[in-house]
Amino acid sequence: MVNRRHFVLAGAVLAGGAGLPGAAFAAPKQKIIYGGTVTRAQVMARAYDWLTRRVRYSQDNGRPVWDVNRGRRYRPDCSGFVCMALAIDPRDPRYGRALVTWELPRVCTPIEWSELLPGDILLHVNPKRRGNDHVRLFEVWLDAAKTRATVVEASSKAGAMTRKTVTVDPLYRPFRYRHIV
Repeated sequence: MVNRRHFVLAGAVLAGGAGLPGAAFAAPKQKIIYGGTVTRAQVMARAYDWLTRRVRYSQDNGRPVWDVNRGRRYRPDCSGFVCMALAIDPRDPRYGRALVTWELPRVCTPIEWSELLPGDILLHVNPKRRGNDHVRLFEVWLDAAKTRATVVEASSKAGAMTRKTVTVDPLYRPFRYRHIV
């Protein structure tokens, strides 16, 4: 159960406080259908929940973390975080767990950088060095030229959830989850 203090803090952050430009996303009020259609506002609210809870990074499948609805638990690494935000069902028999980074294209479609909207993902996959794979959740463009953006990610370097500014990076490819509206 989410405690009252946490919900108030998350509500303040989701309303655009605590330095979240353009992040006026309400906490998810409707029930999430795991693996079903999810709105951009729901995706960002779910992401901000882990950010405000300061979920620690871990690739240990034995240490999953609940989502905001306490309906599913996810591995708190970069791909587990993105699967949680998108409400991809880790119990789906086709997967049997949250997808790992290089599997995300199975449920996403490539898009152009200029098409990025809140809740889309930036994916870096290197088949020769899986340890370098990474995924970020796109939040907002910071300039009209669409060269700088804010992302939310679970980072092993930071050891936890982070929100940071990035520039367009050719090592990353933008994708859109097939069930986001």
